Amino acid sequence: MKSEQQQRLLHAKENIKAAQLLAHSHFYKISISRSYYAMLYVAEALLLDQATVIPTQHEAVNSLFREQFSDTRPLFQPYGSYLNDGLEARLRADYQHMERATLAEAKQHIKRAQAFLDLTRHYLTMDLAPVQSAEVVAGQVI
Repeated sequence: MKSEQQQRLLHAKENIKAAQLLAHSHFYKISISRSYYAMLYVAEALLLDQATVIPTQHEAVNSLFREQFSDTRPLFQPYGSYLNDGLEARLRADYQHMERATLAEAKQHIKRAQAFLDLTRHYLTMDLAPVQSAEVVAGQVI
């Protein structure tokens, strides 16, 4: 695994921990935002396996991730949707001030981000046996 990938996965882990703490403290909208960023960093880590340059716009990262992973590799299929859902939820959380978020929503995004991180760690280290169990767990998140 490249050092750039390791850094992004570490950043994702930190964002998931922050999302958990924020949800526990009833800051659900901010928790959802942190969960989305965790998934974005995980997607970037995967894309670095294929390329040296990652797009700077979120939509471009999401599109490239779908092209190279979720549309072509069944293992990553649900994560393209999770990433898009996460971006939409983050935008609502950050910019729609009248809209409220719930603990259930925050937990759902945290679980998705954690499953994505776990799957990606296994994938990038080629430890394929746990990947299958991570996929099953991810399927139960929804």
